[in-house]
Amino acid sequence: MSIDSIEKEIIQKLKVEFPDVLVQGFPDKPAEFLLLHSIGAILVHYQGSNYSNSNALAFVTQENKKEFSITIVTRNLRSHNGAYEFLDRVKQTLTGFKIDGCTPLTPTKDFFISENTGIWQYGINFSLTTQNVQDLEIF
Repeated sequence: MSIDSIEKEIIQKLKVEFPDVLVQGFPDKPAEFLLLHSIGAILVHYQGSNYSNSNALAFVTQENKKEFSITIVTRNLRSHNGAYEFLDRVKQTLTGFKIDGCTPLTPTKDFFISENTGIWQYGINFSLTTQNVQDLEIF
C-alpha cells in the first residue's frame, strides 16, 4: 500500500472521529499554516520508515515499518478541546486501527512541539508494517 493511500485512510478515520475539527494532510508550506478554525486542527504526515533485511535468496522481500505523525494544533492546553484532550483522543482513535495490507497502527511516541501566542502544538507518532516485495517479471 502506498504512503499516500495510508495517509488518506488515517485522515478519513480522524475526520469521522473529529467532525468539529479541521483534519487534513500536513500543509506543503507549514510555515504559512495559520490556525483559522475556531477549535483546532489535526494534521497528518509521513515521517519515514525502516526496512528489515531480506531473508529470501532469489528475490527481495522485507518488512517495511512506516511511521506517521499526527500534529494537534489547539487554542488551549488543558480545557475542553485542549491539546491534552485531543492527544488522548487521537491515541485512542488510532491505536489498533487496521488498514488493509498493513499491521494495526501502534503509537510510538507523543511530544510537545511548540506554543506561540496561545496556539499549542503537540505531536503523536504511530507505526505500522507493510511488505516490500521485489517486482518479479515473468518471462
